[in-house]
Amino acid sequence: MGYKKQVFRSLAMVSQLGISVMTPIFLCISAGYYVDTHFETETMLFFLMIGVLAGGRLGYRTARMTFLVGEKEEQKEREERLRQQETAPRYGAVSRPKQPSRVRRSAGSEGEKE
Repeated sequence: MGYKKQVFRSLAMVSQLGISVMTPIFLCISAGYYVDTHFETETMLFFLMIGVLAGGRLGYRTARMTFLVGEKEEQKEREERLRQQETAPRYGAVSRPKQPSRVRRSAGSEGEKE
């Protein structure tokens, strides 16, 4: 179950990263285009650089937060497993009376009885 959860978490992170990196870039390009067409300036490159920097920062923060959430969930699962192991009965620690042997006597000892 943990493996499937990790796969889905990775797929979600990849799609989230793509969206969070590309959105600021496209928004800044469209803002740069708007400024260039309305004010007849050459600021598209400046807006593109701002968009790339903002997208990189947002992608870094998204990846970091996703990994931190994954680590917290794994820590909780480990603690839960430890709690279950502590409360589980330990069969080696219980002292039980010795059971009689189910092994039959050897052939030599049967011959002596006859």
